[in-house]
Amino acid sequence: MNHRAFILAFALVVAAGCSQAAAPLPQGTVPDGSAALNLFAVHPPAVQSSAKLKFFNTPTQGAWPEYIVAGPQHALWFTEFYADKIGRITTDGKISEFSLPDNNDVEGITAGADGNLWFTEPGENAIGRITPAGVVTKFQLNGNVSPRGITTGPDGNVWFVEYYDGYIGRVTPAGTITRFPIPGGAQSSPWWITTGPDGNMWFTESTSSTIGSFDPHTLHFKASMKTPTQASSPWGIMTSPDKHLWFSERSAGKIATVVNKKIFEFSIAQNTSYPDTIAAGSDGDLWFTESQAGNIGRIEPSNGKFDAIVTLQQGSVPTGIASGADGDLYFTIASDSGLSQIGEIVLH
Repeated sequence: MNHRAFILAFALVVAAGCSQAAAPLPQGTVPDGSAALNLFAVHPPAVQSSAKLKFFNTPTQGAWPEYIVAGPQHALWFTEFYADKIGRITTDGKISEFSLPDNNDVEGITAGADGNLWFTEPGENAIGRITPAGVVTKFQLNGNVSPRGITTGPDGNVWFVEYYDGYIGRVTPAGTITRFPIPGGAQSSPWWITTGPDGNMWFTESTSSTIGSFDPHTLHFKASMKTPTQASSPWGIMTSPDKHLWFSERSAGKIATVVNKKIFEFSIAQNTSYPDTIAAGSDGDLWFTESQAGNIGRIEPSNGKFDAIVTLQQGSVPTGIASGADGDLYFTIASDSGLSQIGEIVLH
């Protein structure tokens, strides 16, 4: 199945699943980041949020905006999977788009240490770079490797994962690429990558339900960790202000954290919601997209309690989420009906 067909098939699954609901499951608490968790402390289900929302249509409808990151010029930059474009939105809601050459299926995006934006092109099996002025350069990978997640490392280089063949890669600001095979091989299906609180590169292995780690200085893989829930499909991963790793488990419908080299999981009330990307809000909470439920969820990192939910228009598929320079949260919204928007949760 090609990349665009895969996304379309997923959209149909999402549309069918948005009306489903599941009973609340037990939540957990994180007392202080050093004590053991009480995984059987039950919190009330999260309620509908009264947060102020804004929505901005992308100039190209049907573009399927995917991932978003805070970048240069106090703007947020996002990928448009179907439109083969990079979008830019200012904090006052003005959107501009930059076209990419070829059939890119552009997906992950990060702000590089060099002041440019770097992104993955699974359709072209390449890593792309775009300047704030819109000048695009492409760096080709060998084979059908499907690069997905991408981030900037502590060494000033850009790091990415290859979903099909089970590699992580490093690209220098000059465009030199080096690839490292994950011990789990092609069966690991890595999806996202981030810089951990220890300075290592941490990544999710969606098929093997594993969290992996790689030292960017010694260039060696560290010990990996299996999620407590089997077939959990860990997906998005980030380091929060509390200096812990947090990640989503798409198939399990959970949000998880790593504390003292152990993984602790927290069950979302709607366990078929497909949590995707996580971002830290200026309110101290962590916010995450639920792509199948059409929700934006929120969890308190200090105690694992889920707070109020933002429910979007039926059929909406939120994927990426990031905090802007103004302290608000911005997220991408797509739909199989052609809806393409950037949403804003006003926190400041």
